[in-house]
Amino acid sequence: MHRGTTPDDLLLNKFVKILEDHKRYKEAELLDATAIAGEFAAGFDFAMLACKASGIVPPTHLIHEIMSSPWFEKDSYADDICQEFLRRGGSSVTP
Repeated sequence: MHRGTTPDDLLLNKFVKILEDHKRYKEAELLDATAIAGEFAAGFDFAMLACKASGIVPPTHLIHEIMSSPWFEKDSYADDICQEFLRRGGSSVTP
């Protein structure tokens, strides 16, 4: 039985697209599989780690969306990297 699309699915799909746009296909595929499995907390960690490792700074509104998710875990990799990106400001992602 399919669980249906959630806001967190859509959010992780935005990060899949960002990774694909930056030709990080392996990371995009892994993140997509994580989203399909419904592992949102792990997906947020992976998305932020992949962006950081690739030098990608996501748009601020997406960082805030992650941090607003009920699956977002304080003191996680995602939390640390989101805080770093917010301090840095600016996005490396073109609209």
